[in-house]
Amino acid sequence: MKEQTNRKKHKKIRRYRKVGYSFLSVYAVAAVILITFCVRLGMVPGGYLAALGGVLAVLGGLFVLMQRRKVWSIISDVLCVLLTVCCIAGCFYIGKADTTVRDVARVTSETDEVGVYVLTDDPAQDIEDAADYRFGMAEAVDRENTDATVADIEEELGRELDIGGYGDMFKLLDALKEQEVRAIILNSAYVPVAADAGNYAWVTDGLRQIASYTHETGEETAAEPSEDNNSFIVYLSGIDTYGEVSARSRSDVNILAVVNTETKNVLLLSTPRDYYVDYSETGGAKDKLTHAGIYGVDASIDALERLYGVDVNYYLRVNFTGFTQIIDALGGVDVYSQYDFTAGGRQFSQGYNTVNGTEALSFARERYSFEDGDIQRGRNQMEVIRAVIKKAASSSLLANYAAVMDAVSGSFETNMPQEEIAELVRMQLSDMASWNITTYTAAGQVSTGETYSAPGEMLSIVIPDEASVQEAKNMINSVLNGGE
Repeated sequence: MKEQTNRKKHKKIRRYRKVGYSFLSVYAVAAVILITFCVRLGMVPGGYLAALGGVLAVLGGLFVLMQRRKVWSIISDVLCVLLTVCCIAGCFYIGKADTTVRDVARVTSETDEVGVYVLTDDPAQDIEDAADYRFGMAEAVDRENTDATVADIEEELGRELDIGGYGDMFKLLDALKEQEVRAIILNSAYVPVAADAGNYAWVTDGLRQIASYTHETGEETAAEPSEDNNSFIVYLSGIDTYGEVSARSRSDVNILAVVNTETKNVLLLSTPRDYYVDYSETGGAKDKLTHAGIYGVDASIDALERLYGVDVNYYLRVNFTGFTQIIDALGGVDVYSQYDFTAGGRQFSQGYNTVNGTEALSFARERYSFEDGDIQRGRNQMEVIRAVIKKAASSSLLANYAAVMDAVSGSFETNMPQEEIAELVRMQLSDMASWNITTYTAAGQVSTGETYSAPGEMLSIVIPDEASVQEAKNMINSVLNGGE
């Protein structure tokens, strides 16, 4: 009888151990996968990886020893399950980060959206409704994409369009307004450019888009690595569109982030969107800096390189969609305002204001409330960047991790290689150093002038202040060369 009882007891113990070793096996697999994910991500310092691997191995060995006694084996099983869950969660977080970095660092061809527009009160709701209309096109504006769009429409409708050509987009808009044509084909990026002209303010509410056609244009932008591994310049561009971040559009935010990883100094240099500059596309003619964005991110970079006499190594681009989504994902941010003002239906008070994504966008875009208009807007934009950095560095990032990663993915785009992003993160995790962030906004005189992108029309511009530009150059060189 006693012998039978002992056999039952030993059998029960073996069953417990079998279950325990099953838990240990799952834990071991999860631990190995976690380490593999960390290595593949490339952002975790080697010392951290060694420590993590050592801790996981020691705990695994301890769990094995605990299996020898029933009570301890139960405790071991519980701890094993908990740590396995932690390893799986760690794999999720790391996998999410890896996917996000890959999405952000993907550099694809830029896209142009060409729209078909009618007057707001026109009955046509889609391209089929306008099949019998006379169309108009601007012969001197983005002809390649316009011709491609005409071909797409004709293929879609199965017939040739009745279409007339006009010299520029303003003559085209005049033809539509005067009913010489009932629909026009125009690159969507040019519509807000036309609306900036006083005689064409009606375009904002007077046009309605009934169809759009997207065309890939522009070559993949290759990064220009810095000759000095410790310092580089990133162009931060905020384009005035929703939807796809790859779409060419005006750049409302134009900030150069000058970074020195050795001294831990960052200069955020904001250039007003209306700065009167030239770039390769203009052939020496002057244009508003914001207009460079409609010719691609390379044109914007070229304009800033010419202005400040520097080489820009990378760019990071975000649109309205990404801007609002990431701030909402963070649970809002606290942004500092120098003034009391109202924008987007929200009253902002001097001091710190808690804002959601939409409110932050209104804060960053407002200029008419300030005496120095576009200059102050640049300052406010950098305050928003400060607020986002501060919030992202807090525990809020972990609490809203998945939402933040989803917001970043697909709404941000950079040509900085994934390996270099990983190296920067790895460096920061290794020393956990604090960074000194300095901000500066280039000054200028508000005026009016004719621009390359809107010939024949007088638009609001900002004439660069040469002393301010020189001061910006000095600050850039100081950071790059190890100063503050």
